Amino acid sequence: MKLHIFENKEMLSDNLAQWICDLIANTLKNQEFFSLVLSGGETPKLLYQKLASEKYKSQINWHRINIFWGDERVVPYDDDRNNARMAFEILLDQTDIPAIQVHKMRTDIETNFAVEEYNKLLHTFFGNTPSTFDLVLLGMGDDGHTLSLFPGSPLIDENVHWVNSVYNEKQEMYRITLMPLIVNKSVNIAFMVDGPNKAKVLQEVLEGDYVPEKLPSQLIQPITGELHWFLDEDAAKNLKSH
Repeated sequence: MKLHIFENKEMLSDNLAQWICDLIANTLKNQEFFSLVLSGGETPKLLYQKLASEKYKSQINWHRINIFWGDERVVPYDDDRNNARMAFEILLDQTDIPAIQVHKMRTDIETNFAVEEYNKLLHTFFGNTPSTFDLVLLGMGDDGHTLSLFPGSPLIDENVHWVNSVYNEKQEMYRITLMPLIVNKSVNIAFMVDGPNKAKVLQEVLEGDYVPEKLPSQLIQPITGELHWFLDEDAAKNLKSH
């Protein structure tokens, strides 16, 4: 695990954007396409704005990128809470990425069918390759959740499927999510965490006991790939290793 700590969210987003550009460029020297999993929520919005700016956008060959999502709220695409919509508006619509290389989780069909469809898509895409995505971007909530894996969720102990769905009672909605089984086979995983409200739980996730039923972010442990935590000073302030 590697920690990358920056003074504020602006610097965090700039440095992570450049890190992503460099990773893509180096990876594409040895393979035809780069597979990137986007995260939702508030945290990555500034990062996506940076990647959409000319400085970073011009460093990426978008014709050789495949886009996926880590999770999705089951709301219509035109709903502000839809993760794909946010990514399109801020980032993807500003690029020339071919539509066929953007793989949304569908919210316009029954959730179980959407899960089945995405599961089939991923198994077809990766086949029996030892690793899956080249980079998975993840966030962490102030309750220690990541993807749609929340504390106490029945999904915590599920280790069979690549994709699953769960009903979030607090939000009164279904959510579709990638599972640790496929995420942990990724070549690179990068958490982006900012803000003082996440400092306590971040310290527990990284330096506390292993209790994934309370801190689901601890489930993310790549088998052979690299795990990176990109943090601002506010989020990292409680870390002993800081």
